[in-house]
Amino acid sequence: MSNPMHPKPGDRTMDLGDIELVDITPDHVARLSKLREGHPGAIAALLAADPMARQRAGLNEVEVAELDALWAAFQRIEEVLPAVEKLLELLHETRLVRGHEIAYRLGEMAHQVRRRADRSANGAEVAAPFEALLDYHFATGQKAAAAREKNKKEAEGPASTSSPA
Repeated sequence: MSNPMHPKPGDRTMDLGDIELVDITPDHVARLSKLREGHPGAIAALLAADPMARQRAGLNEVEVAELDALWAAFQRIEEVLPAVEKLLELLHETRLVRGHEIAYRLGEMAHQVRRRADRSANGAEVAAPFEALLDYHFATGQKAAAAREKNKKEAEGPASTSSPA
């Protein structure tokens, strides 16, 4: 594992406390200027230029210093971004797998409750505490059955009312 200040893809511990994060709206994102290819060379030329050359060109030293700080922050983000993206991917995939495991177990447990309730003399008492579980699990099947029934009625309806020509 690497240093948390300099994480590598796959690391789970990252220290990004030195990065000042900004939260903007999607509309604002669309209005932002984009860096084009070649920006590192342009920045290097500005920063490497002699202060006298910058003065002759009319450049403000405060703005050059601010550009230097912005560039350092940008490079820091570029350094950690692959590790953050990999961590996000791992979290998303882990969430999907855990969701699948939960859904599978809910299904197994719903079927067990229904089987036990069907075989029990007091089936309503067995199933009652698990009504939310049963509704959740069997809702899709009930919706599908209702849709099939509706489609069957619609298919039969026009055929019986139309007369042969």
